[in-house]
Amino acid sequence: MLKNRWSKFAVLYVGAVAVSLSQLKVVPVMKQLALDTGMPISDISWLMSIFTISGIFLAIPGATLLTRIGAKRLAVILMGCLALGNVMGALTSNFTLLLISRAVEGIAFSMIIMVGIVLINYWFPEGKTGTPIGTFGIFSAVGSLIGMNVTLPIVEQLGLKSVWWILAGIAVLALVLFQWLLDGPPKESAAERKIGNVSLMEALRNSRTWLLALAQGCMAFVLFTFITIYPQLFTDFYGLSTESANFYASLFGLFGIPFGVMAGYLVDRTGKPELLTFVSYILLTLSCVAATFLSGALYIVQIFVLSGSVGLVSCIIMIMASRFVKRKALIGYSVSFINMIYYIGIVIGAPLVLKIIEKSGWQAGMNLLSVASGIGTLSIFVLMLMKQPARAGHQLMEGEK
Repeated sequence: MLKNRWSKFAVLYVGAVAVSLSQLKVVPVMKQLALDTGMPISDISWLMSIFTISGIFLAIPGATLLTRIGAKRLAVILMGCLALGNVMGALTSNFTLLLISRAVEGIAFSMIIMVGIVLINYWFPEGKTGTPIGTFGIFSAVGSLIGMNVTLPIVEQLGLKSVWWILAGIAVLALVLFQWLLDGPPKESAAERKIGNVSLMEALRNSRTWLLALAQGCMAFVLFTFITIYPQLFTDFYGLSTESANFYASLFGLFGIPFGVMAGYLVDRTGKPELLTFVSYILLTLSCVAATFLSGALYIVQIFVLSGSVGLVSCIIMIMASRFVKRKALIGYSVSFINMIYYIGIVIGAPLVLKIIEKSGWQAGMNLLSVASGIGTLSIFVLMLMKQPARAGHQLMEGEK
């Protein structure tokens, strides 16, 4: 078992990036999947959305499961689900079976954020979780950067389902590493759970949790819609080649990486997460508005602003989620509820926007994304107006290990 907290974090990160790669492997090969399954692109987009359908139903029960079996054991189980879903998907071209396999893969995504935040709070001392949580929050950006650059070449060389097999192997490796190298907070006994009297209803009595959930859901609606449609935006709307479109789409993940790390640092240094999130959300909204008015270097500018703003928003919201709870035992339930709304945003985003684009054009789709971002901006503005909460006892202490 590893002793250094950053070494543990690195192992955890391997598993989280594997989850992101598994989620995003569909995007670069949507046209190939459409040919393989005989389904239209708009239906293929459901392979992205259904990946997170498990999160809607498992996010909150996952918090209860975490307290019963412990964060480490749950992390191991999640890697097992990721491996199983990829094997199932590799063995079929039937669209319905592919949807089922994606839902099984998505079990890992449904709880990896919650498990990661609990483990980070366990490994790192109070007041020093901002940087690791911010860094952990960009695992999707890292996965996007890698996936958008390597998935299509691998498929062209080894076949469509080769990516499924490779990711199944990575998931098994992560499972073994988690089991051998990580530790975590011990599971609670029935007596401890009764004494602690932790409940979802107590977590939901915190109005900040609702505002953070709304903001995170709107961010997810915008983020994962752009992840899904960026290649099509550049090829169908702007007329770029497939190679150029995939390159620009990969920049989205590249640009997001430093902003996630910066998010934790800025929160730790300034102590003003609400203001940082509000400014980031304004930039996010402006980048949505500008998406259909680009040319030349403006492609990169829009991707940079969108990627940076969602990187800051998503990471800071997770930091606030663990700091705004009234007591540390509520972190799991609070993060789970926020994640549930986050997953709903992912599930409905791309299919809804793509249908609108098919019927009414790209501008109508971008208008909807701008509205969603505006709602998120408003929720953070309301959060800024609220009186600062007392934050004593909100984090897992080093001495409690």
